Amino acid sequence: MDLEVDDVRRLDLFNTLPLVSPYSDGSKLDLWTLEAKKYRVGVLHEFLSLTLEKRASIHHIVEFKEEFSLTKHTYQMLLKQPRTFYLAGTEMNWAVFLRDAYDKSDNLKIKEPLVLFCEKLYKYA
Repeated sequence: MDLEVDDVRRLDLFNTLPLVSPYSDGSKLDLWTLEAKKYRVGVLHEFLSLTLEKRASIHHIVEFKEEFSLTKHTYQMLLKQPRTFYLAGTEMNWAVFLRDAYDKSDNLKIKEPLVLFCEKLYKYA
């Protein structure tokens, strides 16, 4: 991952901030503070970690805009977190992947039984 020096410094600053619980009430946070951004990153990290394949469409994430206290700049926020999220897809159909759930060869590190079943099913289809 090739990052500019300023980007690395900004990410390091962001990662040194204290963790804001994704289970706290994010609506009480001022939308544009670093604490609120850290909260939103934590909420999306937790959401993706609860999915079977540790990924979701950006459209599905935006459906929870109010519940997750997301802003209209969610896509830009995800792009600024390359150590946490990986974005792939076309301009209007992005998928967000939880980076720490995948290994270097882009395979899930821990596969749920339902994912294993679906993979077997696809082999026979």
